[in-house]
Amino acid sequence: MTADGPSNRRRLPTCFYGSAAQNVCRRARRFLTFALWLLLPRPCLACSAPAERELGLCKPCRRLLESPPPGAAREDRPEGCDGFFWLWVYRPPFDQVILGLKYRRLDYLGVHIADEASTRMGIELRRADVVVPMPMHWRRRLTRGRNHAESIARPLARRLGRPLSPALRRRTLGRPQVGRGRRQRLLNPGIAIVCRRPAAVRDRVVLLVDDVVTTGATAGRAARALKAAGAGKVIVFAAARTHT
Repeated sequence: MTADGPSNRRRLPTCFYGSAAQNVCRRARRFLTFALWLLLPRPCLACSAPAERELGLCKPCRRLLESPPPGAAREDRPEGCDGFFWLWVYRPPFDQVILGLKYRRLDYLGVHIADEASTRMGIELRRADVVVPMPMHWRRRLTRGRNHAESIARPLARRLGRPLSPALRRRTLGRPQVGRGRRQRLLNPGIAIVCRRPAAVRDRVVLLVDDVVTTGATAGRAARALKAAGAGKVIVFAAARTHT
């Protein structure tokens, strides 16, 4: 190319770069979508009726949520844990809340779960000094875009006024637990969890946060990893507990 002559370099069409008018239209569409999202009622995650603000469920579906019976958390806490608290039984319609959090990236559901936990169990959960989310293998996190346990743990830490620390790391991907029997879950050799930040948990009461606890095998391994790193006690909180 000469200093005063036209360039011979091939240029992409103008539509590839986008004109100023096109950029304005894109911003307007985003604003309109956001405004409609705020003004129009969201469909219930379970039945598609207009939903309430809490948990993405309508009032009838919200009333179907089953809380744990008294003393259940003390009786079936995972091995190696010093406390276990959960909010609901993992059955319809709450299963749709968890699926929305895990696969549809509805992070506001994690905030709603944290609000419920701090309201109903704030006294017990504030015994913890630090909040640690259950770890997810990096390949699975890359696929889903986020760690859904952290989507609950982060707002819960803010509600409780405690620091959040991703102190645990899952070293192996393992096989998915969905569809596996109780014995297969307990013996799953793919669960390998280590503590990568011992200083964050040493001599502290740790609140380990997960979305759903099934057999408690993963929570137990995570608790043992925390205690091996010097944690004083480990309290587990889960949004839901499956039938065992």
